[in-house]
Formats: sequence, structure tokens, C-alpha cells
Amino acid sequence: MDLAFLGIGQLQMFLLILARTAGIFTLVPLFGAKQIPVMVRIAIALGITMVFVPFCQSTGTKPLAVDVMPMVALIVKETIVGLVIGFVTTLVFTAIQLAGDYIDLQSGFSFATMFDPVYGAQTAVAGRLHHLLAGLLFFVTNAHHILLSGLADSFRLLPVGQFSLDPAVAGGVVDLFAALFAVAVRIAAPVVAAVFLADVALAMISRAVPQMNILMSGLPLKLGVGIVGMLVALPVAVAMSSNLLADIHLNTIGVLRQLVGH
Repeated sequence: MDLAFLGIGQLQMFLLILARTAGIFTLVPLFGAKQIPVMVRIAIALGITMVFVPFCQSTGTKPLAVDVMPMVALIVKETIVGLVIGFVTTLVFTAIQLAGDYIDLQSGFSFATMFDPVYGAQTAVAGRLHHLLAGLLFFVTNAHHILLSGLADSFRLLPVGQFSLDPAVAGGVVDLFAALFAVAVRIAAPVVAAVFLADVALAMISRAVPQMNILMSGLPLKLGVGIVGMLVALPVAVAMSSNLLADIHLNTIGVLRQLVGH
């Protein structure tokens, strides 16, 4: 597509699709991270936009705004749609990292934190490990293709320039968050259960041998149980995380349907 020969209608279409695409890459962790240069993110958004402009034109969708202010309003609406799609993907990454945070809290890894360059905050070992696992699986399982497929379907479900916000979407996002929260608990459950059994064993030892310093002796034991538990439960975490990433498309379409009140 040659931008030099765009008419006013095609230029409007291009700007609106770019707004939706840019909204996605603003929130998705792997693309919206601070380490990714802004020019790279802009180049990716422009490239994807050029691909989808002919697709949207073939569906007969045409922006209706001519004046500046209505066009700005349409751009804001399209950006909201993109942010919603990116937010759904971000929730999946957050759920996987949350499972690691549970493990950190229960096993004692939270005593040793490191700087997370993606979120710009302090995270512990297991949380950072699960976040890296999510990023690796995102490309290994072709979840980035699923994300683009959800973007393509969003143009069918929410044609460019024809979006009106339905407040009921808040309930859909809350339901999705609750479901992902439950999955995060299931991912962390094997390791948390193993650490809990270690706590029970330490409590029994403290009753039998009151002279023993359980705090000093128990922390290394819990750390060891946490490490072994993560290694043993890693296949389960990979399988459940892969299923979460595979459901990005369904979750995105479900939220978008509620966004338009369908």
C-alpha cells in the first residue's frame, strides 16, 4: 500500500486502524515494555496497519467523520478498542506471573527480590521465572498469531468507526479476571501445597524439639521445597500457561461482544 496515493477516506481508515493497533501494543507486555524502542513499536504498528487497511476496505467499512473533532472522537474510540484487546492479553501474563507470586509468598522467595524491567517494579524469583515462561510460550505456541487473529476478528465484530461503548463490558472484564485468578491459583497449587506440608512438618518438629530454632532451620527447608516443587510442577505450569495463551482469542472476542452489548 502506497501512502502517497491515499485519498481522504483511505487516510481516515489508516489512522483509525493505526489507533486500534497502537492501543494493543501499548499494553501487551512483550511489545509495550520500556526496553522496546518507541520507533520499533511504531514500525510494527504501522506494518500491521498497512496489512489490515485493505482487509477493512474489502468489508465495506468506511469512517463517517469528516470534521476534525468527530475524527478525534473516532480515534479515541478505536484506541479504547485496542486497549481492551491489549488488556485481555496483559491479564493472561499477569495471571501466570501471579502464580509465581503465590509461590514466592509461601516459600520465602519474596525475601530476595529483583527489578522487573517490564513492569518497572520489584519481583521475586518465582514471579520473574513465570513471567519469562509466559513470554517464551507466547512465541513458542504462536500466541502472537492468535493475538493478530483476534485483532482481525475485532474488525468484523466492531467495524472501524462504528463503535459505541456498552458499560456492561466492566462485568465481562471482572468475570475474566476472576477466571484467570482461579487458573493462577491452580498453577501455583502444587508448589504451595508442598510448602504447606513442609510448614506442617516444621510445626511438628518445633513441638517435639522446642530448643530448635525453627525460623533459621525452616527457611532453607522451605526454599529447597519450593525449588524442587517448581521443577517437578514445571510441566503442569507450562501446560496450563499454554492453555491460557491459546484462549486469548476466545477471551478477546468475548469481551468485545460485551463491549458492543451482543
